[in-house]
Amino acid sequence: MESQEVMVYHGNGDAVVVPKGNGLEHKNNENGTVHVAVDEEEKGEIADVLLEGFEEYWDDINDRLVVSRMVSDSVIKGIVFAVEQEATERIAVKEMELACLKEYFRSSEMVAGKFDVKLPFGRKSLETGKNGRFQCVVAEFRSKYERMREELVALRILTDEQFMKAKKEVDCARGGSFMKKVGSGSELLGLGGILQEKRCMRVDKMLGSLNTTINSVCLKMEDLLLSSEASLCESHHDLVILTKLEDIVMQSVIRSLQEEDVLELNVQLHGIQAVNWVEKFNDLSGLVARLVAIQQSLSAQDLDHLHQKSFVNHDSPPISFCGENGMLDESIIHVAESYDFQQLQHMEKEELVDYFNEIITHLKRDHESVLERKTEKYFSLRREYLNLKRSGSPVTHKKDEELDALKEKIPEIISKLENFLVENERFPALLQNFESVEKLKLRLDSLLLENCRLRNSMNDRENEVKCLKAQILGAAEELLPHSLAEENMLKLVENLKSTVDDSRIETSLTEEVYNFVLREQVVQMRCNSEDSGIELLMAHEAETANRDAIEDSDIESYIIQGLSGLIFKEAIIDAEALIDKQMRICLETEAREKENEFRLEVEENEKLKQDIQNLITALQDQEKLAMDLSFSLSKEREEFELASRELSNLRQDASCLEAMVTESNRDLELWKSRCFEAMEQIEVNKMEMRKLQQELDQTKEDLTETKKERNSAVTLTQELHDKLLLSEFRDEKLKKEMELAVCELLKLFDDFEWRISGAIRKNSLRFEDTTSHLKALTKMANVLRRRELMYKQKLDLKTANLHKAEAEVDVLGDEVDALLKLLNKIFIALDHYSPVLKHYPGIIEILELVRRELRGDSTVLL
Repeated sequence: MESQEVMVYHGNGDAVVVPKGNGLEHKNNENGTVHVAVDEEEKGEIADVLLEGFEEYWDDINDRLVVSRMVSDSVIKGIVFAVEQEATERIAVKEMELACLKEYFRSSEMVAGKFDVKLPFGRKSLETGKNGRFQCVVAEFRSKYERMREELVALRILTDEQFMKAKKEVDCARGGSFMKKVGSGSELLGLGGILQEKRCMRVDKMLGSLNTTINSVCLKMEDLLLSSEASLCESHHDLVILTKLEDIVMQSVIRSLQEEDVLELNVQLHGIQAVNWVEKFNDLSGLVARLVAIQQSLSAQDLDHLHQKSFVNHDSPPISFCGENGMLDESIIHVAESYDFQQLQHMEKEELVDYFNEIITHLKRDHESVLERKTEKYFSLRREYLNLKRSGSPVTHKKDEELDALKEKIPEIISKLENFLVENERFPALLQNFESVEKLKLRLDSLLLENCRLRNSMNDRENEVKCLKAQILGAAEELLPHSLAEENMLKLVENLKSTVDDSRIETSLTEEVYNFVLREQVVQMRCNSEDSGIELLMAHEAETANRDAIEDSDIESYIIQGLSGLIFKEAIIDAEALIDKQMRICLETEAREKENEFRLEVEENEKLKQDIQNLITALQDQEKLAMDLSFSLSKEREEFELASRELSNLRQDASCLEAMVTESNRDLELWKSRCFEAMEQIEVNKMEMRKLQQELDQTKEDLTETKKERNSAVTLTQELHDKLLLSEFRDEKLKKEMELAVCELLKLFDDFEWRISGAIRKNSLRFEDTTSHLKALTKMANVLRRRELMYKQKLDLKTANLHKAEAEVDVLGDEVDALLKLLNKIFIALDHYSPVLKHYPGIIEILELVRRELRGDSTVLL
């Protein structure tokens, strides 16, 4: 045999075939390795073998990296798809919540539009959403309240003036009657004057009681104005609470988006950690050491003691998944990308095992076909090499040039590998950053728990506010009968005025009757005197002698006239005394009843004032507590903003680290020209992530549009407020016209009380609606949190299953590699001993049958 080959075995069980020619020396080492010394003539052959071993080792590394990247890409695709579905579902839920909120606000605006004329201080103007505008509205309302107070003061002054005028008129009437009595000079009007003085005293008392009642009504109106100011402050507090709740909802939406981003980062970190980069970098460091050893051996040109460990230290022979043109086999890519995450999600464990077993069998067949191709190629190249060696063509000069080129390229390779290993030191920083992210997650969870506790406390405060409002409504309902009593008092005042007028008319009529009766008596006396004169003349003419009888008759007539006058006077005095007694009894009974009624009303008013003051103090305490809660919420919001800033900084650091990783990947791409397709797939995934971010940006734009719609609603409320101002201007004109009559002013005060009670009821209903809506929102948030926990648990289970599957795939791949090693060794050994086996025809036929079967399997797979 002209050419011989030596199987060089190592302690680990591997073997390398080295051509053996003239002058070959070999020595066994203690470790089991064989040091082979070759003459200078065999320098080119050893260089070829070294290059082939280096290229095969490099191809093996590339193939393993391709497989690991394909597996990680498929896993990342499934996870990204699941995350997309969850994101779409959450976005749909949030859109439904926003639609419900829009409908709720529209309904509240419609209800407010119905009462825009009756309630000048409703919550429509308070729902602006901006502090500056609300402060302006509050200033306007306070100015209006001050105007109302000034109007009340002016009305009180006018009523006092009118009462003074009434007193003056009563005094004038009293003085006129006194002058009449003095001017008449008759003694018949003494009892009538006394009665008139008593009636005037009663009228004065009634006027004083009316003045006190009107003053009490004015005080009640002032108290009502104060309560309206308190209700305005409550509405401001409610608006602040609503804005805070909106901020909390927006923070929950943003928090969910941030959690999705953190999940994506965790998935990326898991993909990075899934790849065993430490082993890869250790292999590269071993390569650097081997290349340095090769460079030293080549530079010293001492090839007698060349160490074969540099190209035979790896465990497995070269197995390439690439074709002749340097591209990946399409069948392998198809097998790696054929399964989908959803398909795997619905499978059971046994089905998954069967599915991956089928994939592994396909991979084995592909490996066998590739191995057969490589062996055929290897044998063909070896035949060509042997033919060239037999022909004895001089190629030593060419091999020397190739060795020089290798000497020049090896330092460049070593420098690039060292740079890559230096960049490997940056990966612990990534792990530290992700640990800090986990700490921030724990801190955010604690903040969420504190927010839940504060929400519960806010709900308790709202319940207390509801109770206080119910008490206010009860007080308002108690004020309604008092308003009715005030109306009755006004009616009594009018009746008393009518009685005063009637008494004046009666006094005038009695005076005229007295004058008429006196005149008739005087006329009768004169007639009687004339008749008596005529009789006296006739008697004087007839009987001059009977003068004594005539004198007696004159005396009798004078006596009769005096007696008749006395009887008439006594009868008149008795009648007037009876009338005065009856009038006194009636007036005294009426005065007692009215005094009792006034006392009861005054006591009830005092009780109501005390209740209102107690309610005002309780409301002030509640406002203080609400301010404390708002201050604590602002502090927590600042802490949350700091945490979000820290998260953004960490994300920036993560982006910088990702940029560094991409730079290292670019350096690797210079030495991995056959992995462009896998990187393109990663870029496609990045494009999908960008699309997802664009969708998130669209959702944010939708949120901004909703804010714009709220601003438009605020403008509508502003217009309604302007309409209210116009209506109030009209009301002021009407008030100026109504200032002439006190009764109409009291009716306006009753209407104002009714409006205040309606506003309080409306605010209570709104608070109840908001509380029910907030309870529903809290329930929805709890359900979403539970779903998030369920999804997280499912993701953890799925990732664990995928890790197990990857481990099983790695084990099966190792087994396939071991079998391929054995097949390679068998083919090499059989080919080596083929000249000897030609004498055994049965063995050659068996080998041919094996080759045919392998070729048949490969053709079937192809």
